[in-house]
Amino acid sequence: MNPTCAEAMGNMSICYILDGILILYGIILTILYCRLRIHQTTKAPANNAEKQPAEGGIYAVRLLILMLKKTFKMAHDGKVTAYRKADGSELPHY
Repeated sequence: MNPTCAEAMGNMSICYILDGILILYGIILTILYCRLRIHQTTKAPANNAEKQPAEGGIYAVRLLILMLKKTFKMAHDGKVTAYRKADGSELPHY
């Protein structure tokens, strides 16, 4: 056994201490998470408005993606003929 392995074997107590800290940390986080989940399910929501996503939330993003897909398909099929900049001026045709 070379000297570095012997040194590493001597420091195993540090590894055990760190393992214990990690296990304790995991247990504490698990308890806090379970407490939070149980507390949320037993508590009835007083106001359903705060549960609603603002401006459509994920559904607005999904709708935007569907609209973009449709637009790209139309452009690929050659059905889109007018190209304009954001200021309304026409783009040059190549």
